[in-house]
Amino acid sequence: MSSEGKQYYFLAGLPRSGNTLLSAILNQNPQIFSSPLSPVVSMLWNHDNLNTQIETVTRLENKEPVVNVGKNIITNYYQNIDKPIIIDREKAWATTANLNILKKYITPTPKIIFTIRPILEILASWINILPEQSFVDIEMQNSDWFYKDYLSLNDNRCDYLMQSHGQIDKILFSINEVLKLENKGMFCLVKYNDLINTPQDTMDKIYNFLELPNHKHDFNKIKKLEKDNDEALGHPSNLHDIRPQLKKISKDPKEILSEYIVSKYSNIGYDLL
Repeated sequence: MSSEGKQYYFLAGLPRSGNTLLSAILNQNPQIFSSPLSPVVSMLWNHDNLNTQIETVTRLENKEPVVNVGKNIITNYYQNIDKPIIIDREKAWATTANLNILKKYITPTPKIIFTIRPILEILASWINILPEQSFVDIEMQNSDWFYKDYLSLNDNRCDYLMQSHGQIDKILFSINEVLKLENKGMFCLVKYNDLINTPQDTMDKIYNFLELPNHKHDFNKIKKLEKDNDEALGHPSNLHDIRPQLKKISKDPKEILSEYIVSKYSNIGYDLL
């Protein structure tokens, strides 16, 4: 989408799949602003709900002016960003509902970069970063989650993270949209291991997808521009930290996860992830 001299693209993906890392790399390009985790989709939903929540809007025969306000949300949000290319980052952009509202208010043919990673690697990454009393543990205690005493703490954590309609499951469901013929050409899947092992080739692939000139990146001087206040949400302070040098240091998930977890989740999304 192009508006007022700016081009808008989108960055979605699974948690712990290199989304923050990729955003930091993209921000090395002086033409690009890749956002922190963005509230734009929430703003669009709040606006869309006006049609049912506000009496004066419900009465309107012509709702085009209301729709036009929604269409200007993203341009207003980024009006102070002096870059021609905006990449709005929301990990759940590709869920069916969010994709539909993106098409309604921003562009019917979005281009979405979608980061992916094998599920076992994602779970191992979570387990590595969670402190002794983590937000996951607190959520388990304060919800209707049935804690299984016959499993270890980390097994319970993994099952909780993988629960139906949970954070990982919701974004895994996005893959349905990736595979639909009607969305052909709208998604660029970026594998975490490709980003780590063949970074420039992966970035060239992204630029080709966005129809932008290639940019030579420095994978030894990666810097995250934004500071995430993850502690305010009860998350680890280093949840979105990245290393300045691109390299894979994570262990084999089988060294971290139990046989129970490896057996249970090893085949989820196997062909795609």
